[in-house]
Amino acid sequence: MKTGQAIAALRIKANMTQEQLAARLFVSRDLVSKWETGKSPPNYRMILQLAELFSVGVDALFDKDQILTEELAPCLPFGYTVSAEDLRDAVNTFLSYLSARDRAVFVRRYYFFEDAAEIGEAYGIGEAYVRTILMRTRKKLKKYLKGAFS
Repeated sequence: MKTGQAIAALRIKANMTQEQLAARLFVSRDLVSKWETGKSPPNYRMILQLAELFSVGVDALFDKDQILTEELAPCLPFGYTVSAEDLRDAVNTFLSYLSARDRAVFVRRYYFFEDAAEIGEAYGIGEAYVRTILMRTRKKLKKYLKGAFS
């Protein structure tokens, strides 16, 4: 089940409206709607809050392997499909070759699903620079995966 569908199902099961859920999480109803329709995924901290609110495990809200595969699919060589497990193993190996900062930025984005502004704030760098680091890292990853899966 996709994250948005899981949030909607848990909200309905809890007999809550989008407005009520938004109020409990201190976000807008529009943001809850975007989560539920899949237009904007919640970040990892929000996933943790949702899991606590609905008394479920984080894995009831989303599958990290699925999201990782979807997020990083453009990095795969054209025409290749790999299992989430194989992709995860390859990415973990790739990460060991990165600088500590670039690895941390990548992990915060693609594992903890933080946005560029949050990551930049944590490292004292601008949001645009975080996006540049991520773009360059995805290019390196694509090159690495081409060799790993060819």
